[in-house]
Amino acid sequence: IGYKPEEYKLGRTKIFIRFPRTLFATEDAFEYRKHLFALHSQNKPCVWCAMSLHVSSPRYIIGFINRKNPPGPENGEYLQLVQYTYLMKLRDHVPKNVLDKNWLQPPFVLEENLIRFISKQMQQKVVASAIFQGKKDGYLQSLNEPFVETRLKENDLNPKVLQLIRGEKIKYVTPVTKYDRNGFKPRGRQLVLTQTAAYVVELAKIKQKIEYATLKGISTSSLSDGILVIHVPQDKKQKGDVILQCENIFETVTKLCMLANKQEAVKVVQESLRVRIGPGKESTMVFTAGQELQIYKAKNGQLTVVHVRRVSLLPTRMGVGRRVQGVAGVPFGN
Repeated sequence: IGYKPEEYKLGRTKIFIRFPRTLFATEDAFEYRKHLFALHSQNKPCVWCAMSLHVSSPRYIIGFINRKNPPGPENGEYLQLVQYTYLMKLRDHVPKNVLDKNWLQPPFVLEENLIRFISKQMQQKVVASAIFQGKKDGYLQSLNEPFVETRLKENDLNPKVLQLIRGEKIKYVTPVTKYDRNGFKPRGRQLVLTQTAAYVVELAKIKQKIEYATLKGISTSSLSDGILVIHVPQDKKQKGDVILQCENIFETVTKLCMLANKQEAVKVVQESLRVRIGPGKESTMVFTAGQELQIYKAKNGQLTVVHVRRVSLLPTRMGVGRRVQGVAGVPFGN
């Protein structure tokens, strides 16, 4: 700050500041440096830092207390600060060559969260491989894309919906297109997965609730159409199967079957699929190949899904890719 001798006097336990401008400059400097105090406190906790953070920014001290917990609202900002500061330091301490293993040691908070993230990713990817490997078009192209925690946050949901499902921890939310059972008209919806049930949400309304305990099965086609069908039991609470389309089909199906603990209930079908559209009523979904992705109700009343022919390069032993064209009902891959 550049204190001059006449501006302050230092006692045994206190500092006496003479001019108001010096006090204001001190407060501004502390406001600027307080985030660094939080970073240092996670490695070497000190009472003074904790008290200062509590007075000036309670959310960081709460984040520090919950630093060992999984990322969430309580510690999210604190973990982001630790990560940002570490990356900024790492920028100036990058090893000079590839043989140099003297990397800057990351804070233990980042190490634990990284291990937790990798472990969770591996579990989900193993389940996805068992379901889709060699069965569904586009799976190989999705291998390098990590699964995210959720596509939409709780803040994106209507408060009335949050109130209706209170008491259940939300695990995953993604935007979907739902096809009506009568006429198969597309409707914009949200799929909300909690610990015990799946919800199809429209703005402030819950259109359908499927408890995992009663879920009969999950079906998706072998094509790259993003179609997902959730099969429900025949009772008064359920009007019929839920027909959805989502962009992140591998991620959504994997999370749904893992939360429901019904990995073996997932089926990858070819050419056609029977769906229940009402009490005692069934219909057939037909999957074909075409020039562009289309989902429509055919003249015969069936829901027709047309997927795009894709060209993929598969590696050969000589290192040169060979062209393989996808055909309806024939999956890419091994």
